[in-house]
Amino acid sequence: MNEILAPCGGFESLTAALNAGADAVYVGMKSFSARKNAENFSDEELKKAVEECHKRGVKLYVTLNTLIYDRELTELAECIKTAAQCGVDALIIQDLGAAALAKAICPELPRHASTQMTLNSVMGVNAAKKLGFSRVVIGRELSESEIANIAENTHAELEIFVHGALCVSVSGQCYMSSLFGGRSGNRGLCAQPCRLDFTCGDRHNVISLKDQSLIEHLNEPPLPQIASYKIEGRMKRPEYVACAVNACVKARRGESYDIKRLSGIFSRGGLTEGYFDGSMADMNGIRGKDDVDNSAIWLKGIRELYSKEFPRIKLNINVSIKSGRPISCGGSYTFDSGGQGGVFVVHSEIVPEEATGSPITAEDVCVRLGKLGGTPFYAGEITAEVDEGLYVSAATINALRREICENINAPKLEYRLHGYNLPRKAKPREEKFIQYRAEVSNSEQLRQALNLDFELVYAPMCLLDEDTPDKRRIAVIPPLVLSDCEEDVEQRLKELRDMGFNKGMAQTLAHAELLKKCEFNVLGGYRMNVLNSLSAKACSDFGFWDIMLSFEGKAAELAEINSPRPVGIVAYGKLPLMLTRRCPVANGKPCGRKKPLGGGDGCGKHIKDRQGNDIEVLCGGNSVELLNPDTLILSDKLDVLQKFDFVLLKFTVEKDVGAVLNMYKNGAKPDGKLTRGLYFRGAE
Repeated sequence: MNEILAPCGGFESLTAALNAGADAVYVGMKSFSARKNAENFSDEELKKAVEECHKRGVKLYVTLNTLIYDRELTELAECIKTAAQCGVDALIIQDLGAAALAKAICPELPRHASTQMTLNSVMGVNAAKKLGFSRVVIGRELSESEIANIAENTHAELEIFVHGALCVSVSGQCYMSSLFGGRSGNRGLCAQPCRLDFTCGDRHNVISLKDQSLIEHLNEPPLPQIASYKIEGRMKRPEYVACAVNACVKARRGESYDIKRLSGIFSRGGLTEGYFDGSMADMNGIRGKDDVDNSAIWLKGIRELYSKEFPRIKLNINVSIKSGRPISCGGSYTFDSGGQGGVFVVHSEIVPEEATGSPITAEDVCVRLGKLGGTPFYAGEITAEVDEGLYVSAATINALRREICENINAPKLEYRLHGYNLPRKAKPREEKFIQYRAEVSNSEQLRQALNLDFELVYAPMCLLDEDTPDKRRIAVIPPLVLSDCEEDVEQRLKELRDMGFNKGMAQTLAHAELLKKCEFNVLGGYRMNVLNSLSAKACSDFGFWDIMLSFEGKAAELAEINSPRPVGIVAYGKLPLMLTRRCPVANGKPCGRKKPLGGGDGCGKHIKDRQGNDIEVLCGGNSVELLNPDTLILSDKLDVLQKFDFVLLKFTVEKDVGAVLNMYKNGAKPDGKLTRGLYFRGAE
């Protein structure tokens, strides 16, 4: 039976989830949670939460799903040790370095790959399994057929979102909050700028989505490998958690649930299946006054859903009441969740008396022992062996029942901690001759770049063919989203390899796995979100030839990363605000969708922010990039760039590639509107 996994931002939400019938919960600790603004759990609260869950046969997962800086690795190690000592059932992790550290500290503790790792295809899921993840949380942006394809072609356990808020961005590929306000979604502090009023013509709020709900599908035969139905919402109220869990429990049983209440408790103009059904239609929505007023109405009475214990443990009891002997009782219990059950024995000092009135009967005993309301148990097989003519008070039988319920606990998980080593601080990097690389978006930029002295040129695979010159100096860029075109991309990569291309850019684990399979040298892309030395080593161990660091880090900290492979940074261009599968200009699917291997020239149109700035939309292939309106320029910061093995100049709309390269080679001071990105201010 697929588990229903509930979000718990604090202890009251935990109670709501348990009493509404969740099979598992996920919580954050005080650090490294992707919902830092939730209440979250202290070390002592986590220990108590694990105990409360385990005695009910419920699993508890801890989210350590943010990107980590080197300076935080010691603190992260302590969090991992605490979680293991508390007996949590798994860690949910985004950062490759955090995963490596968790494996070193406690290899027995299961690791789940967060949706923030951008795992939305078969290759990505299989790559995560190779890295030791026991479960993969796949993206909310996938359709039913794409989910089915992954489920049918992997041996990894899968978790899918079935209810809650939708990011308009592909999971793990949104930088809007950090670039606009220094609050990184990858660090757990997303300010949700996508909910602001971005416009396209006379349409408003074009990148704010309704919440998703797939609960009505929970009674359908489950796909292979899908183990968990996940509810989003660690920032939500306990009533929301209880309402969503209750709906999931009923739907899984094939019972009707109150869809009006579910939508009413929290909504952004309704619920959607736009990703799941593949239409991507009617998905835009904001939380208006009517939604807020509706929530206030539906909140009334919701507490009844979680005011009592949810019966989830089958209890079998046998009682022996014999003349002249103390009452004895034994039996067994079984968790509905499939967890390990057990047996029990209760010895009483009470000896039954001779009846002076009506004697007790086996039926009387069974009825009283079966009154398990308000407990996590429900009656299984209850039997009693009672000699004739005996008397036992109702209070005695009730006390026996309470003793049984109070003393049954699931066995506590215990993990053995191991030794581990944190990376030593890197020696200061020597200043060196700067190696420039170019990333191009169209054929004219590619032609220009190959005629200049760039060390390497990264180019979308759709621009490349047999006639492309200087093939060994080109790194192929596969489509950023592979969920609906992975087999086609693999075939095209094999053709390109036969033509003589031998390098490729990996922006995700799926890219890396695919490129290795097609015998390309794997070059790391900036979307791998590498911010620490352990992540750099993990990429190296996975077969990366070099590593491009995340642009969400400060340059000074990035320069201190200890990497076994050459490292570089993005030093020029319009940085991506987000990658999405919906075109805000076309109000749905990307307008270049008929070209799944497209490179992103697309419609060349814009949306506008509240200040009237143009947000460029590169809509091509099966995904859409929204670009920061200001161009990153570091041409006058050569002392910073010299600390890295290479720097990338990223071209999207530029007409003259050579002019930009010359600006950098000459250390020219830029003028006009520009940005330094996050390299000097950093992101929280």
